[in-house]
Amino acid sequence: MIALAKLIRLFRRLRREEDGSEAIEFALIFPGFLLILVGAIEFAVVTFIGAILESAMADASRFGITGGAPSGMTREEYVLQIVADRTYGLVDLDKAKLETLVYPSFGDIGKPEPFIDENDNDAYDLGEDFTDVNGNGQWDPDMGAVGLGGPGEVVLYRITYTWGMLTPVLEPIIGSITQSASTAVRNEPY
Repeated sequence: MIALAKLIRLFRRLRREEDGSEAIEFALIFPGFLLILVGAIEFAVVTFIGAILESAMADASRFGITGGAPSGMTREEYVLQIVADRTYGLVDLDKAKLETLVYPSFGDIGKPEPFIDENDNDAYDLGEDFTDVNGNGQWDPDMGAVGLGGPGEVVLYRITYTWGMLTPVLEPIIGSITQSASTAVRNEPY
């Protein structure tokens, strides 16, 4: 009974004690604060990557419409070099998908090659007649031809990149983020 009374007095005294409460509160709040801070940094980096991808596509297309190429490089190599320079080494171009597609007009961007729908199912089926707009010998769901085009042609510049999280803490929560940037231009009459 005496031991129980001592135990009760000890709990009453500990209940009134406030030393060290800040440390306990900090220990409870800090992991959440750290997660929010790391998330904000990750969001800023992802936003920055999106902005530099847009800038890279704009600069590459500005050069591409001229039809020129510096000595010792092809036009395609120089467009790739512009993208590499404008992404500051943050985008691994070996993992990024960079496309330049040529179209007859702006209205044709992203459209399939025309075909005769013999069974009226609104989908191309093997064996149906089609117009091979891009000249690759097969029907394509996107009629764009690979390349930078000639004078007066419409060219779509597009890059797609999957960015993994910088911190492994957020990777299971958010996963990786796929970003893309594109711009369509008409080549100058060079």
